Amino acid sequence: MDGSTVIHQRSAPDGAPSPAVAHGEGRRRARPRLWHYDYLHLRPLAADLRRVLGAARGEPRGPGEPWRILDLGCGASPYRQFFPAALDAYVRVDVDRAASPAVVARGESLPFPAATFDGILAAQVLQFSRQPQAVVAEIRRLIRPGGRVWLTCHGAWPREGMAPENRYGEPDLERLFSAFERVTVTAEGGYLGFPFVLFNLALRAALHAGERRFGAAARILRVPALIAYLAANLAGRLLELLAGGGPLRPFLGHLDRSLPMNYLVVAERDA
Repeated sequence: MDGSTVIHQRSAPDGAPSPAVAHGEGRRRARPRLWHYDYLHLRPLAADLRRVLGAARGEPRGPGEPWRILDLGCGASPYRQFFPAALDAYVRVDVDRAASPAVVARGESLPFPAATFDGILAAQVLQFSRQPQAVVAEIRRLIRPGGRVWLTCHGAWPREGMAPENRYGEPDLERLFSAFERVTVTAEGGYLGFPFVLFNLALRAALHAGERRFGAAARILRVPALIAYLAANLAGRLLELLAGGGPLRPFLGHLDRSLPMNYLVVAERDA
């Protein structure tokens, strides 16, 4: 997300992803299922965002004041459904035109006046920026006094391509958001589920490699792969539940917290 800003304003105020994107990738991220290869990665992320975004309109506003949300790096906007229905504006921004955003722009330089938004959501975006400080500074500029920011990013996670990707820990995120008056950082997912996630990712990569080499004949392997995902996710989820309660909680809980897969940052400006 570095370099010059690309801006393209659509006629619609908030844009909308295509139905195929919204009901495919969007649904998978918002409602991960046990047979999805990345269930253990996405489940805590979706659960925490459902909780914090559902309470997004808790702050009282003056009568007649609009309530505006910015979805930065929106993609398929999978978490839009977690917000209360009564929003005055939901503005979708992405660098990828295929996502059909309302505005195409980079996170380091966004084409909005200061203090425009009551809430800013940036899910799984920060790790792809080579200038994360500039992205957070823009978020700080655009959030109104009394507003709230919800940002998620990778902790422990394989790199997905040749482009550089950042990985953060809790101290890194606290430093990045030090200009905000109140910041909480929540670790999501952990050590116990991570080996099963790595297994699923490796199996998925092998399946795709087989389909590229052998074509449609290799698709018959998708069914046993789904069964393997399901078994791995059940095993990982069982360990997570044991870490959350029962006689093994002191040991497993500490172990699980030692390697988070994601982080959720909630940052607020004083009114």
